[in-house]
Amino acid sequence: MSENFLEGKIALVTGAGSGFGREMAINFAKKGADLVLNDIDLESIKETRDIILNSHEVEIMLAEADISDEEQVNLMSKKVFQQFDNVFVLVNNAGIRGGSSSLKTKMIDYDMVMNVNVKGAWNVTKAFYKKMRRQKFRPLAGKIINITSCAGTECGLNPFIGIYSVSKTALIAFTKLWALELGSSNISVNAICPGIFLTPIYNNDPNFIREWIKMRNVKIPLDQIGEPNQVADVALFLASPASDYITGQNIIIDGGMTISINKI
Repeated sequence: MSENFLEGKIALVTGAGSGFGREMAINFAKKGADLVLNDIDLESIKETRDIILNSHEVEIMLAEADISDEEQVNLMSKKVFQQFDNVFVLVNNAGIRGGSSSLKTKMIDYDMVMNVNVKGAWNVTKAFYKKMRRQKFRPLAGKIINITSCAGTECGLNPFIGIYSVSKTALIAFTKLWALELGSSNISVNAICPGIFLTPIYNNDPNFIREWIKMRNVKIPLDQIGEPNQVADVALFLASPASDYITGQNIIIDGGMTISINKI
């Protein structure tokens, strides 16, 4: 496997303005990828761009768009393919938390969470897969990576964030469905399923996370809070030739949290 195995290939990352998205974009650039950085917050992806360009000579396109809006996503796709001739890695990372228990969540909160976490990933994948499958890269024409959550797994379903859990369960299902639908087009589809990480979703505050873990009686066998670069490293593996025969998988990265439930 060559050092710059993503050279000549484009990686598009949604929610690239912070957290996992920023770290994944940095990792892809290290391996030679040119980038499309998407976020609803333009200033955040400008910051990501500047961080990357301080260390790497790659081409970067900023794509400000609300992924829950199909028209904005389709316009983004058009602009991307006007500037670049491929999208080899597509990362559906953008997501939000919200809502409470499933039966107490207000409609406005339900729509907000489902529109971004589920419909957003669906919009982006629909907008890009047709051209991705015609790309001449081999053995795979392209790779799709979805960022799910342990809250969407059977062991991790959480009534305190019920609608968020439902949204991530749906994205896990989409991962498997798209792997089946796109396999014959030589596109792999996998997911990364983080547990508790130091990201903006937890205010980037380890003390807040520790209090949250204690309040919810969460057990993490490795007794560590995850760092965003750990997710980015798995994303880089999925973008690499080493993962070419892997598809339809939801790779859990949680320090053992989900296997510990009702055991320790």
